[in-house]
Amino acid sequence: MKRDNGLLIILVTLLMLTTITLLSCARTIESEKFENETPHVIEKEAEATGGLPPLVIDTSAPLLLDEPSDEEKVLAAATTQAVKENTACFVCHTNYQSEFLASRHAQANVGCFNCHGESSPHQNDENNITPPETMYSAEKIDPFCRSCHKVHDISPREIIANYLKKKSEGANTSCQGQDCHESDDVPPEKVVIRWKERDLVKIDPEKIVCTDCHGDHRMKVRTIIWDKKSGKLLRTNKGD
Repeated sequence: MKRDNGLLIILVTLLMLTTITLLSCARTIESEKFENETPHVIEKEAEATGGLPPLVIDTSAPLLLDEPSDEEKVLAAATTQAVKENTACFVCHTNYQSEFLASRHAQANVGCFNCHGESSPHQNDENNITPPETMYSAEKIDPFCRSCHKVHDISPREIIANYLKKKSEGANTSCQGQDCHESDDVPPEKVVIRWKERDLVKIDPEKIVCTDCHGDHRMKVRTIIWDKKSGKLLRTNKGD
């Protein structure tokens, strides 16, 4: 009796497996038939209605993305660390997040820390009275910039001084039509235009520094004033 029961169980199991296999094959055949016939049905419906056929997406097609160039890979790798570090500074200094000088330096993997130090005490001071590790007084800006960047082959200071001199004498201050400086890396006309656009309050050309023309790397409103040479807190402009 037990033997008969065992044989019965085996037969039932085999019957179930056979049924499942047949159903699976039927579904596969039906699916392939549907996929093969669908485009033709859609085209016939479009012809009948006179409209455009609906969009058919082939989900089996691989998603192809442009492979980044070697230069893009290097740039992405270089900016990642600088951007990551700069994020800590942008918590307070949001104006520098899209500022040209900061973003352009970040592309070269030069972040805030490279110029101003890690400045952890400054970042962690909720009262905002601790200065960054490194600040730049006017006389330190150009030497620091030149430690990485080459100087112009014509001094912008001399161009502005010459422009102001000609203007005071009533002479022609336009450089248009002149070919004296075609080979220079900083056309005098563009220097004067940039100087006018910036509307600098500096009258003495000798006091002009690199950041007067390059970037907009300064706080519009300062609530804390430090002595940039010593780091000493001079005053606050918080209105309290």
